[in-house]
Amino acid sequence: MQGVRAALRQMLGPHAGIGVTDPAQDAALWDEEAAAVARAVPKRRTEFAAGRSAARAAMAEIGFAPAAIPQGRDRAPIWPVGLSGSIAHCDTCCVSVVALQEHYAVLGVDVEPATPLAPDLVAVICTPAERAWLAGESDPGLASKMIFSAKEAVYKAQYPLTGKVIGFDAVTLDMTDDTFHVVGDPTLANLKGAILIEGGLILSLAYV
Repeated sequence: MQGVRAALRQMLGPHAGIGVTDPAQDAALWDEEAAAVARAVPKRRTEFAAGRSAARAAMAEIGFAPAAIPQGRDRAPIWPVGLSGSIAHCDTCCVSVVALQEHYAVLGVDVEPATPLAPDLVAVICTPAERAWLAGESDPGLASKMIFSAKEAVYKAQYPLTGKVIGFDAVTLDMTDDTFHVVGDPTLANLKGAILIEGGLILSLAYV
């Protein structure tokens, strides 16, 4: 967990709060949050609570008082006024990043196991330009999983800006070793991305 926290700090710098929790451990939900998972299976409830716990830990890091983070009708977190933030989890790790909007207008985070993307999903996730880039990679399975993770972060970051639910084919990413950016979409020209692998996990961030 400390390695994940350090990696996110390296990617974000000093003006963001970072929370990292274990999605298998019980965490408390505030009353305003509990309704969102009242009918969910236990695993989903536990993951949801771990995400909110990580978010409050991230808020504390930037001196923001603990607060409920309800879920909107669109299932996106409703952050306290003045904050931007994002939550993500996989089976082994839950992360949240938050910041004052004066430092980060929007944030999107994703975490995925650093394993190859299933071959039958590559054409679903990756645009033709991205598949052309994959052809030159030494491990195209892992590289395609990194594209998947980066797009998850982009989608979370773009939603507060555009209000749109978009598919994987809606954006094309230009990937480097540790960064990415959206090409061909002027509405997301200011969106920046960072990506790395730490502790067997892919960590992706998109932000303005």
